[in-house]
Amino acid sequence: MAKLPIRIVKKEKMKIAFVDIGELGWSLYLSAHLKWLKKNTDYSVTIITSPDRKCLYKDSTDLILDIPHNFYKKFKGEQSCFGLCSPIREELRGYFQKTLPSGYMIPEGFKFGCDRRFLSNKVVYKPYTYNKKLEGKKKILIFPRHRSSLPFSRRNLPKSFYISLIEILCDEFHDYEIETIGLTSGSYNIEVDKDNYTNKVREKVDLQDVIDECQLAVNAIGSQSVLPKIALLQGVSTFMIGHQQDRHINKENWLKTNAGFYEVAKNSYSNFNFKKCISKIILFIKEKINGS
Repeated sequence: MAKLPIRIVKKEKMKIAFVDIGELGWSLYLSAHLKWLKKNTDYSVTIITSPDRKCLYKDSTDLILDIPHNFYKKFKGEQSCFGLCSPIREELRGYFQKTLPSGYMIPEGFKFGCDRRFLSNKVVYKPYTYNKKLEGKKKILIFPRHRSSLPFSRRNLPKSFYISLIEILCDEFHDYEIETIGLTSGSYNIEVDKDNYTNKVREKVDLQDVIDECQLAVNAIGSQSVLPKIALLQGVSTFMIGHQQDRHINKENWLKTNAGFYEVAKNSYSNFNFKKCISKIILFIKEKINGS
């Protein structure tokens, strides 16, 4: 009797999708989770996100989709955690699920809120890929965060602090380029008349450009927020000002990069000892440059 041919049924990959519309700081958690999925599963993973954040996911997804054009007309509100402040979360899930290619599902654990239990310890933190090689003068990066609405504006450092910091750093480290970088919608746009100062705060700044700038940076400075955390992930010695020292120096300094911190009270970001803080920053930078 002739043998019947053996039929091999190829198992289809599980297809899952995530949405990145929330705070940029929460994108770091999400991108680390997708890196873990890429390393430890054979899932087909897609992400829906804005063009400037695609660089966070290009090494960890099978498909990157744009946020639909009508999304921000339909849903209003400030970014909050993995979602927005005002919309009902199930409405967000339903809206994005309808935009996905056939077979893709948003995991139940991803709730568009502040719940991170779905990623638990399933994260891989490592530097983001540089898109282009930069050459030139070594830099000290400053991220002059300035959010306009509450409660985020409570963590703004005064513009006068950044002006003083820039002027002193330009004089103290004349062989280095002192550079501010960020979006005008969320950063102070500062002009200082120093020949080694560059203002790269712009109306449109691609996050990949910020990441690429880290190649030449010997130090980065900013209030506790996402851009200093990205600098740390890129291996840049970074100094932060804020109220959560242990979180940013230890718990969420994932690669244990050299870090400094000046602690202020939670409600006193606008009222602290500028001179003492700047002196501590200068000492921190000198120790890095001198290799001590």
